[in-house]
Amino acid sequence: MTTYSIYARPDDRGAADAIFLPDGFSWRAFVFTWIWALWNRMWIVALLALSVMLIASALPTVPQFLLSLAVSLVMGLHGNDLLGWSLIRRKYAEIALSNGASLEEAELRFYAGDADVPAHHAPTVLPAAHDVLGLFGARS
Repeated sequence: MTTYSIYARPDDRGAADAIFLPDGFSWRAFVFTWIWALWNRMWIVALLALSVMLIASALPTVPQFLLSLAVSLVMGLHGNDLLGWSLIRRKYAEIALSNGASLEEAELRFYAGDADVPAHHAPTVLPAAHDVLGLFGARS
């Protein structure tokens, strides 16, 4: 089963136009790197990937190949995370996580109300008023 991060804008449309991003390796980001980033409107990521590829083109063959492979691996491994970061920069919010064997199953679970709220969206509990623990102690 794949875990999907669900992003939506906090406006009146709500979760109707939610974006589901799978957690895991992205073959499209691995193969197409900066083109994939441009396609997904990830301007900063595309600029960085393209810059590294252009710098790599000035190197000899073996280092050029290794640097290009490294960029492709980073994009493949972290492409969906970078896309999530880009969505957050575009005023989206991560509203839930959903599991499913396919995208359709994850969507069905989410819209049926069987999705998990990420830990960073859970309400925080303030500690009770106790003595300060740590290196510096309490101020008097």
